[in-house]
Amino acid sequence: MMPGSDTAVETLGLRKAYRSVRGRVVGIEGLDLRVPVGGIHALLGLPGSGRTTTLRLLTGLAHADGGAIKIFGTPVPDGLPDLAGRIGAVVGEPGFQAGLSGRRNLTLLASAAGVPRTRVDEVLARVLLTDRATTAYRTYSADEGRRLALAAALLCDPDLLVVDEPSAGLDAVGTREIREALRRLADQGKTVLLATGVLTEAQQIADTVTVLDGGRVLAQGVVADLLGDAEVSVRVRLDEPGKAATALRAAGFKVRADGDALYVDGVAEPSDVSRALAKQKLFVSELVPQREDLAAVVGRLRPVTPPTPKVPTRAEERAARKATERQAAERRKAADQRKTAKEAAAKQAAADAERAERAAEKQAAADEKAAAKQAAADEKGAKQASGSTTDTATTDTAKTGAAKTGAAKTGAAKTGAAKTGAAKTGAAKTGAAKTGAAKTGTPKPQRTEGTR
Repeated sequence: MMPGSDTAVETLGLRKAYRSVRGRVVGIEGLDLRVPVGGIHALLGLPGSGRTTTLRLLTGLAHADGGAIKIFGTPVPDGLPDLAGRIGAVVGEPGFQAGLSGRRNLTLLASAAGVPRTRVDEVLARVLLTDRATTAYRTYSADEGRRLALAAALLCDPDLLVVDEPSAGLDAVGTREIREALRRLADQGKTVLLATGVLTEAQQIADTVTVLDGGRVLAQGVVADLLGDAEVSVRVRLDEPGKAATALRAAGFKVRADGDALYVDGVAEPSDVSRALAKQKLFVSELVPQREDLAAVVGRLRPVTPPTPKVPTRAEERAARKATERQAAERRKAADQRKTAKEAAAKQAAADAERAERAAEKQAAADEKAAAKQAAADEKGAKQASGSTTDTATTDTAKTGAAKTGAAKTGAAKTGAAKTGAAKTGAAKTGAAKTGAAKTGTPKPQRTEGTR
């Protein structure tokens, strides 16, 4: 821990939470911060880490839920009136009048703070806005507006300058100018506390750093020890690597070749490499800085701790029990559905098998019947063929027999006729005899052979 006389800002167990539609949101939790006097100290962290919330608590723009703050040994927020002339802040949007010039806006602020007007031109010169001092604020670019806000924070010649996101919304030129302005102030003995989410910004201009994560301090100390050097290696690809290597070495870069790529080591700004090549009319097809990003730094510094088991409340226990019962009921229902589906499938399979068996039996019976019918037809055909031959022979025999029978009948007829004629003749004779006998009165004669 740093001695109190060497500490510009100190916090102990600082806490702040916000209410939102999703419930209570923790801004910072148990923050212990140490900012040394002099130089630039960066509050570095990913979005939501608590950087801006910390600055708002330090400058009295928000009130802490707990913990303690001291600035130059004076408790805050109670002692802020005593620190009014020692703290300058650029937090949030400045309240400048759009129709007034930059100088006029600063003059009004100086009058309200009891600062001599001569101070206005001094701070404008510090932030390199003298040539734009008489121009209306509405015509200022983003970086000019940011520098004017910085000039307003310097009116009272503060010992501590608090700046939130100094390069946010600025182009490359504006970013470089604001960083150079902050660096000059630190070199003049001021203490600059800035919050940033840009790793290279902290590496390039900060002397010390506090890395925040989830409203807590992950690590704090010297930038070189925690973050490493801001210089990086840049991988470059282009059509003429040999000519490019010569041009970069002439510009003072350290160049090494690896296949069709060039690696430029010790580069503070990768854009310097492309700029040096463009001057020689050499244009890159690939320029890749190779360095650790902020997320990797936070991940590296974040301690690996086992999760602390949370004791559930009664409501959470009831909800969990109901959820378990609901899941069990859903599992039982699903099991019943699977069982029912399985049984239905088994019944369907049995029914299908039974239908198939009946169909097979029916088909077999039909086949057997057809075979029997065919056999009967074949047998009938054979009989018919055999009967035809027999009938022919029978017919011939019958015809012969009939002829013989006819001849016999004819002979019999003739014989009968002869017999009939003889009988008739005998009868006639008999009659004649009877007639004669009667006439003569003679007795009847005896039967003769002729009558028989």
